Amino acid sequence: MHFQAAGGVVMLAISESAVWVKAPCAEVGVVIVTRGGLPDYISERLHGAIDDWDQVAYLQVNHAVAFLNDWLRAESGKSAPNLDTHCHASQLLRSVSKGCYLLDIEDGPSPQLTWLGSVCGHKLHVVRISGAELSTAAMDQQVAEVLAKVSALAKSILEERFIGV
Repeated sequence: MHFQAAGGVVMLAISESAVWVKAPCAEVGVVIVTRGGLPDYISERLHGAIDDWDQVAYLQVNHAVAFLNDWLRAESGKSAPNLDTHCHASQLLRSVSKGCYLLDIEDGPSPQLTWLGSVCGHKLHVVRISGAELSTAAMDQQVAEVLAKVSALAKSILEERFIGV
């Protein structure tokens, strides 16, 4: 299911709780994960900066609590610990290589998406940004910090895959 969000960005949804702003391809090494409450300006700037970057995907979680509860229900209903769960988070992250990094962008006082690393066993990094009303220049600085982390993680993945570091 596709829908168009603010700024003309087309998103791919498997559930109402989370959508791919930029779906992963075979080369993806980093998935940016944000909550839907992130300022539109920051979200649009991130999407614009990674649009042509095959190593980076973008997942937006619109309903963090519902998304978590869906995963917890699926986990508690598993008959064996090594079986895949049939929840929305698992469906979304199954298409991402286990060697891929999740980069959780948190703008609130307590992290709400760090549990995503446990869904399929991805390595997770957190970047904290200010959730307060900021000037455009301050938001541009935050976007630059996130992109610097994305670049470092993508470089790390490429080194691991091709150089064997």
